[in-house]
Amino acid sequence: MWYRKLISVVTIVLLASGLYAQTPVETLIEKYKGTDGAKNVLVQGVRMTLARRFLENTPVAPIASDVEELAILKMGAVPQNVRLRFVSDLKTALKTYKYYGTHPSKNGEVEVYVLPSGLETVKELVIYNPAVYNLNSFYGDFSVDDLLRLEK
Repeated sequence: MWYRKLISVVTIVLLASGLYAQTPVETLIEKYKGTDGAKNVLVQGVRMTLARRFLENTPVAPIASDVEELAILKMGAVPQNVRLRFVSDLKTALKTYKYYGTHPSKNGEVEVYVLPSGLETVKELVIYNPAVYNLNSFYGDFSVDDLLRLEK
């Protein structure tokens, strides 16, 4: 009868880990967040309420109310060999995302990617600026219509 208890525990652990599964970009940010010279910010929960006010004055305003988590990773000040490894890891992570092209920004062009979670919804918007090695991840449930309204 001990095996039933073991199976129950294993099932609970697998279900819990599935609920908290990270996206490939979230995993990448987690990997590099303690790197010397890197700067990272993770905003979620109560702090996200305050951050939404800031987001409402940015080009991502149409999705600001739906952002559940914001992760920012700046790799511009890390050693060159670390940046090269980061860029390689980022390319691998982004293979499961849909590329939406480049858009102008104040620090050069940014690359835009989305991680679809259905036909009409997206669960992650990723904006990467290769000129300054800045990676921004907006996690939530976004409608395709809201994403189409983002400023270009």
